[in-house]
Amino acid sequence: MGKRWRSRFYSLRALVLSVSLLVLALPFVGLGVLRIMESFLHRQTEAKLIAEAAYVQLIYLKAVRQIDPTDVPVFAKPMPHWPPPKDEVFHPFFPQIDLLKDEVLPPIWESSPATSEIHPAAKLAGAAIEPLIKEVQTQNLSGIRLLDPNGVVVASTGGEQGADLSDRRPIKQALDGYYASAVRRRPNIPAQQGIFNRRGRYRVSVAVPILVQQRYLAGVVYLNRTSLSFILDVWRTPYTVTLIVLFAVTILIGLILASVITRPLKNLVDKARSISEGRGDVSLAVSKVAPREAYELSAALTAMVETLEKRLDYVQEFTRSVSHEFKTPLTSIRGSIELLQEGMTEMTEQERGEFLDIVHADVLRMNRLVVRLTELARIELRRPDSSQTDLRGCLTGIVAGYRESGQAVEIQIDSLCGRRIEVEMAPDLVETLFVNLIDNGLRHGDNSGVRVEITPGPTIAVINKGPAISTANQSRIFDRFFTTARAAGGTGLGLSIVRAIAQAHQARLDVTSNDRVTVFTLGFR
Repeated sequence: MGKRWRSRFYSLRALVLSVSLLVLALPFVGLGVLRIMESFLHRQTEAKLIAEAAYVQLIYLKAVRQIDPTDVPVFAKPMPHWPPPKDEVFHPFFPQIDLLKDEVLPPIWESSPATSEIHPAAKLAGAAIEPLIKEVQTQNLSGIRLLDPNGVVVASTGGEQGADLSDRRPIKQALDGYYASAVRRRPNIPAQQGIFNRRGRYRVSVAVPILVQQRYLAGVVYLNRTSLSFILDVWRTPYTVTLIVLFAVTILIGLILASVITRPLKNLVDKARSISEGRGDVSLAVSKVAPREAYELSAALTAMVETLEKRLDYVQEFTRSVSHEFKTPLTSIRGSIELLQEGMTEMTEQERGEFLDIVHADVLRMNRLVVRLTELARIELRRPDSSQTDLRGCLTGIVAGYRESGQAVEIQIDSLCGRRIEVEMAPDLVETLFVNLIDNGLRHGDNSGVRVEITPGPTIAVINKGPAISTANQSRIFDRFFTTARAAGGTGLGLSIVRAIAQAHQARLDVTSNDRVTVFTLGFR
């Protein structure tokens, strides 16, 4: 996973929210799946009824032609607005029930009496095929009704001859020449025969128009049947499987969530414990599937460990340097005190004064070392901030202070530089940086003074005339405690402080030296 994608989307908050929404959606998804499966079962029932209607239609038309041998039955109605045929040869009807959008109609208890007479030919044809459709019902359990063009029953498996069914929704569409189907809730009535009419909660009804020459309506075949029961006919297996799947998915989501969130954090805890116990080479990296927060925690802990290691190395190096640098004056002080203790009464006043001067000088040197080491440690461990300092104004003030004390320090500013030269550094660090460079130039120059030059960039050059710095010393002058003026009180920490400040602020620090001039150059970004 890319860092950009992870930082934007794959966070712990987004993960928990997504999982919560997924768990919340699971019941609705399950209900949707069950609804789709139930629609599928209703469509199977509807397809079966369409096929039965095609045969009943043919039997009825055959019976009509035996009574009235004309091409178009005498009672058929011409349709003023006829639906266009889908094919020149085939005229099929397709299942169309969809419980996701279709309304489930209430049960019907009674039918209306007929308001029109049934044509004798239709009545005779219906009476002729009624025994056949009743026999068929014993095999397929479907309720079958044949209606004339006015929606009046001419043959029925339920003894409803003469009833007017034209007000029922699917029959209304069929009387206009369109196929229609509907799903109704099954009436809650006790069984009459056997057990089959008690199975299922819904009844599927289809109304198929009896079309002659695709222009005349000879009646409607109206069939209904209790749909396949989702519980009984399928033995509850889909429900059981669905519930098992939902339960398994929920458990799986919990395990994945625990793995993605808990495992990376536990691994980090174990690794942090190993580091605290002193084991080396322990990586705090987390797996690729860990969320953003785990990556951020891993990166923060890694950075913390690296910082602690660097500070430990610094403390160890600092301790070694201090121990080495303090060893000489402490030895000198100890020796002087021992000599004073042993020969105090035998020494002259002048000899005692010389030994006390040695102790005093060593104490002053140690004091200078402590002050400078404290300053160096503060700078090296200090985090850079976003403070802005006017370099031009600051350097002008520093140089003016030297000149007031009678020291030969001058400043030269390029005309291309602006009135303000902003650098990202705290004012106290700017002062410490250039005071150390100027003091170094005054100490090691030929007493002709120091010149500070400011050029665009900004780049600052601190220049002094005097003896050249040897090539060997040029590589060591920034090392801690390295000095060629130890006898004059030099601590060897001034240029170390300069380097620490420059490195902390990504400034370029260079030194060039020849027989005539030594130049320390600082380049700021």
